[in-house]
Amino acid sequence: MIKKILCNQKLYQYCVEQKINKPKSKKGRNILLFLFSLGFVQQYSKNRNYMSNIFLSQQEVYDLNKNKQLEVDKKQLKYHEINLKRNQDIQTAIIIGGGIIGLSQALKLLQHGYSVILIEKEQFISTKCSAFNGNIYNPYLFNPLISKYSIKTMFNNYINPSDTATQRFSFRCLLEPGAIVWLINALRLSTSDSKFDQSIQDMTKLGQIQEQEFEKIKKLGLLENQLTAEGELSLYKSVEYGRRISQSFISAGVEFKEVDKNNYNKHDLDRKLFNNFPYVIKLNKENNLDTKSLSIQTLKYCQKHYPNKFKILYGTEFNEFIMNYNRYVLGINTNKGVIYGDKFVICAGLHSKYIAKKLGVTLPIMPCRGWIIECELPEFAKGSVLDKMVLKLPTLSITNLNNKLRISGCQLIDKEYKSDDPINEWGAQILIKQMKEQFNIDLDPQCISVRDCCRPLTPDDKIILSKFSLNRNVYVNAGHGSRGMSQCYGCAEIIYQLMQGQKKEEYQAFDLTRFLFV
Repeated sequence: MIKKILCNQKLYQYCVEQKINKPKSKKGRNILLFLFSLGFVQQYSKNRNYMSNIFLSQQEVYDLNKNKQLEVDKKQLKYHEINLKRNQDIQTAIIIGGGIIGLSQALKLLQHGYSVILIEKEQFISTKCSAFNGNIYNPYLFNPLISKYSIKTMFNNYINPSDTATQRFSFRCLLEPGAIVWLINALRLSTSDSKFDQSIQDMTKLGQIQEQEFEKIKKLGLLENQLTAEGELSLYKSVEYGRRISQSFISAGVEFKEVDKNNYNKHDLDRKLFNNFPYVIKLNKENNLDTKSLSIQTLKYCQKHYPNKFKILYGTEFNEFIMNYNRYVLGINTNKGVIYGDKFVICAGLHSKYIAKKLGVTLPIMPCRGWIIECELPEFAKGSVLDKMVLKLPTLSITNLNNKLRISGCQLIDKEYKSDDPINEWGAQILIKQMKEQFNIDLDPQCISVRDCCRPLTPDDKIILSKFSLNRNVYVNAGHGSRGMSQCYGCAEIIYQLMQGQKKEEYQAFDLTRFLFV
């Protein structure tokens, strides 16, 4: 009704168009302001139906809440059979999302006495971003994708495409829900040197937590036949930029050293590579990790060691939250019925924003498409850095696990969609050209496999680890971008501590309160 009034042409002419030889009147402006205010209140009330009505009497408020509770009770009549197996004596955590983030979160909570129900809408775990990652495990190296150094470049690369560009910003992304909120926060949080440096420091602190947790995971036997690289080489075209990144390692106490190029001049491929980059550092850390394998190993471990406390439900799709009138979440309504729980953790990657929207929260997450190529290690490359090390180049990330090269690097902030032929798309073609340029390696399209996926990207490229302020038993662990596997255990630890009521200063850097309009 309000929309019809606002769009009425006659009313517009009466209120706005000036009449000949008559002075301007503020009456028309005031009418329009009043109508717009009504529209705003209507929209705000629709999205925030938990607002208390100050004009209701105490009895009317009581009756209203009672009616809301009756609506909740009706929804609860159809319940999932998993509720019959629920142990009422221990807290049950429901985790939405069966990728590496959801599984690592499940393991952490199981270790601390929770009963866990994990729901996954597909028929198997890790079918999205966790299915075919870059294999690179590095909890410390953080080059923010969204910064003043990259935003302008990403726009230019899309408007004037080049054969060497690996980052783009597509205006189609504005069709995504929450795109404007994302853009406002990106400009606010990512366009100054101080914000850039702070982001690096925050993610480095998270890396320290991740490393502590990773050492515990190694003792569980989840990393068999992985971590085969001797270390990681990070190569920079700018000495100034490389030293800026290195400074964050120094501040965090991370051990690294500048590389003497003379130590890598025995192989033709190495000599060509090091001649192109003036600043190189080495991290002496075990590396190479396949997220899919890690996810499967984690699932098996949970099922074996916590058979009575861990349940995974495949083909179960989230529909809505079931809340009482105080917005305390009692359960989730799925395509297979309502599942009750005490705590709820959203770990659904890019789709976390659609789930959070059911609670009136706008998660500023955008799809960032990436391409990954897998191929056999060329015979002539054996014994080179491609064979022994993980390489982080300005445009490529490369690692070798069991004689299989994984090559990644192209990023496109875009609208979410799935490609039917990713090998012929811009991202995959650029990766093939980059391998030729950097290593003089011709990749045969017939011998490589290509996969594209939409990674969840936040405005400052930092992860969201937060409690919902209005729903005190709901948490979100999402927005990992391309660092899900490198940060998953540290993120799980932070969410667990938030559940325990701990609010450490370093955790505030990942809270939802850092964003506007969420």
